[in-house]
Amino acid sequence: MKDRQREREEQTGSAQPQGKDETVGGSDVIGAREGIVFTAEQQEALAGLASSNTYAKQSKWKTFRELPMKDKWPFFAQHFLGVTVAIVAAVAAVTAFVVNYVNQPPDPLLYIAGVNMASEYTEPMEHLEQRFVSDQGLDPELVTYDANFTITETGVSGGMMDGSSRLLTMASVGQVNTIITDADTFQELSARGLVTPLDDVLPDARIDALEAAGITVEAESSEAQGGDNTIKGLDLSRSAAWTSQDGLPDDAVLGFSNVTETGVDYPRAFVEFLDFS
Repeated sequence: MKDRQREREEQTGSAQPQGKDETVGGSDVIGAREGIVFTAEQQEALAGLASSNTYAKQSKWKTFRELPMKDKWPFFAQHFLGVTVAIVAAVAAVTAFVVNYVNQPPDPLLYIAGVNMASEYTEPMEHLEQRFVSDQGLDPELVTYDANFTITETGVSGGMMDGSSRLLTMASVGQVNTIITDADTFQELSARGLVTPLDDVLPDARIDALEAAGITVEAESSEAQGGDNTIKGLDLSRSAAWTSQDGLPDDAVLGFSNVTETGVDYPRAFVEFLDFS
């Protein structure tokens, strides 16, 4: 019986002595029994991994403060850099917005839209604008002339959309409050509801005086305004200031648009400056 048992142990190799570490080259090697050999450096690394984490249960900020100097930047880059960059970018964006808003020039109180006015009239109009500002002692940033409005009956100009949408938008929000254009375009703008009756801007007594002098211009109102002919414009050929400025057209008409946002003080002052007679 013992001979058979010994024979089985020899066949399976189970008779090898246990509890002893093998040596390679005279040094201990952990795990040699399973065929794995670790160097001294690997053993040290394994020991570090097996040790408890000192920072496991504390905040990342506290961990960062307690880390050695050489480990601070890698830890910061991993845990804080992305958030810090995002915060700095957000603060910069808000600061830029605030600075731009604070330094933004005020909205004009007299915004004159030159509709279908040729570019050759821009310089004379700017001279007229400067004379008005100087004569009335006004802030030049509160008065502007914009001739970038071209409209057509079809809504197309030069193969592109005309300025109808831009003019409608700016008039609707009360940015454009004054219009200068030729007689035919004035009638078209009035029919579209872009010109307001003169009594929205001028006192009745002033309108009566202008009408008696033959200076007023009637125009058809839009359906939303009632559809009747209403006094809406002033003939600029009867303006002393207009006719004294070289280079301006003879058939221009002055009208007003949405004055609800800007008020009527600057439009009224402009009428008085033009000196109709």
